[in-house]
Order: sequence, then structure tokens, then C-alpha cells
Amino acid sequence: MYLQLSLKTGLSVLLITLFSSIVFGQTSNQTVSAMPVQYWTNIAHRGASFLAPENTLLAYRIAISAGANGAECDVYSTADGVLVLSHDRSSKRTMGGNDQDITKLNFEDIQKLDAGKWKGKQFQNEKVPTLDEYLALLKGTSCHPVIEIKMDGIEQPVLDVIRKHDMINETAIIAFSTNVVKKIRQLEPNICVAFLYSENLKDKGTAEENTDRLFETLIRYSKELDTVILDLAHSILSEKLVKKLKDAGIHVWCWTVNDTKQMETLLDWGVESITTDRPELLNEVLKKQKKK
Repeated sequence: MYLQLSLKTGLSVLLITLFSSIVFGQTSNQTVSAMPVQYWTNIAHRGASFLAPENTLLAYRIAISAGANGAECDVYSTADGVLVLSHDRSSKRTMGGNDQDITKLNFEDIQKLDAGKWKGKQFQNEKVPTLDEYLALLKGTSCHPVIEIKMDGIEQPVLDVIRKHDMINETAIIAFSTNVVKKIRQLEPNICVAFLYSENLKDKGTAEENTDRLFETLIRYSKELDTVILDLAHSILSEKLVKKLKDAGIHVWCWTVNDTKQMETLLDWGVESITTDRPELLNEVLKKQKKK
């Protein structure tokens, strides 16, 4: 009789525990699955994109010399499966003025486009690099790859190129797509992955209300996507929000910051990584902070 009662009680407790975890999830101070976290404070946005055409090898060479310890790029796949660097799906803004969908062009056609002239005559004939070329350039330097995957469905090919260069432990993947983040976490648990997030806070309530709402939203994404890194638009951050996220075990990165005072403030709040078009400026800010 006692054994029967114990078994029933134990089963009831187990069912209640399972039900609670399904309905309510983890508490905010619990961390998600173990994942490598990279600590790169100065991430060059599309390379040193203030000084050179974005997403070009020249921009990444300048980023390295400017002291960036991370270099962000944007990746699409061409029609014939070559992974290329471009922020825009259209070729119009940075590749010569014609509005073409680069995912529908073969790599041979993209090689004919000029990725530098739009920035200035001195950059004419810069080519659209491949992900392979970008990784080869960064390999062995103190500037690490931060790869934004811009389209669903290319997660495995991206990982294949990273593995080819033996850079899984030196790379971070970022994406706005929840599908991409989930897929990368499934395919390669040993790579650092951050979820990108932004929103317009205008007319959405008081600063206090926004902080609480954003915190709950971001914690929900962290759990759902199984990542402890959130890469956030700097415009949605506040000192209180950063503190709440860090207290919950979240690593806070942000983008895109080009003002030195703003950089100092964000670092003082505890933001761990800043993406900037001006890595040379952020490098000076970081040097000053070390002297404090």
C-alpha cells in the first residue's frame, strides 16, 4: 500500500513538473543550453565601412589595421550556390546601379559588377568577395569573422565553408531570422550564435514600460532560440535593460554605433560588444577605458 502511494505521489510530482516547464518555461535567471561565447568588443560593421566600400576585402584589411577584433559581413547565395558578401539582396546600391536580385544571378555575372565605384573613384574595380575569400583573409589575424546570414536555407553551406578554414571556434553567426538561428544551433552547437533584434519605440509607452516589455520579449527569444547572446540595435538599449538582461545571464551586443560618447556610455552600461563603421574610433575609446 505504502509503495503504491509513493509511486503515485512520485508520478504526480513528475507530471506537475513537466507541465509547469512546458507552460511556464524556465525562469529568467536560468541559462539556455551551453554555447561558446566570443568576447570581441570592437566589431567592424561590413568592415571599416566608413573608410572603404562595405563588404569588400579592402574594408576588412582596413578593419584589421584599425584594431578591430571582429569583422561583420553579410552573406547571400548566388543562383549557382556561391556564397557572396552583400548587405542588400539587390545589386542597385553597391554594385553598379542596376536593380538585380543577386540570388538569381550566377557568380560569373556578379564578378563582372563593381563593388567599389559607388563609394568613390579611388575604389573602382573592387570586386564582390566570396565568403571563402573573407575567411581566408581573416584567418590567422586577431580580427575574427562575424557572419550575418541574410537568407534562410544556406546555413549548412555557410558552416561548410567555415569548417573548410577550420574556424568554427573563431567565428560568430548572427541573424535576424529566427529560423536561421535555430538551424545553426541544431547543426553546429559549438559555434557562437547571436540573435539580432530591433524595433521602433516611438509611441510605444514610457521608458519604464518599454524596458519591462523588451526584457520579457528578449528573454522569450533567448529561450526559444537557445542562445545566450542578443545583438541589439543600440537605440532600444537603456542602462536598466542592459542590467536586467545581464542579471538574467544574457550577453548584450549592439549595433551600429559611430559616436565616441555613445560608445563610452554603452561600455559603461556593460554592453560587451559594439559593432561600428568606425573601428579606429572605438579602438581609441577602448584604450582610454583601459587606462581608467
